[in-house]
Amino acid sequence: MLEKILGTRTFLTAEGALDGLSARHSAIADNISNANTPGYKRKIVPFEAALQSAVDRAVSPCSDTACGPHQRFVPTTTLDSSGATRADLNGVTIEQEMVDLADNAIRYQTLTQYVTGYFAGLKSVIRGG
Repeated sequence: MLEKILGTRTFLTAEGALDGLSARHSAIADNISNANTPGYKRKIVPFEAALQSAVDRAVSPCSDTACGPHQRFVPTTTLDSSGATRADLNGVTIEQEMVDLADNAIRYQTLTQYVTGYFAGLKSVIRGG
């Protein structure tokens, strides 16, 4: 029963996006803290395509070979391969990282408001309101 409530495409997407945005926040924080470290390679968390694929697998009908509870989406952190733009081979541009941090924070806050509203709606239905 709980799987039918929390296993919807929308909820699985929100859950995975929150995980991805949290990992992205950590990567951006690492980038900012290493902005002056020579040779530091910028970290990125490109999770959107992997999340879409994971959600599609989780909500697709069971086949004869694979069926069961969805596996938790785990975003991966990679190194930015676009190359360093500074003489010390550091790939971090502090201004871009600050923009990315603000964008990520807004996305995370929006999703937490959605999830909060989702649970408030469930609570209202349970209480008969």
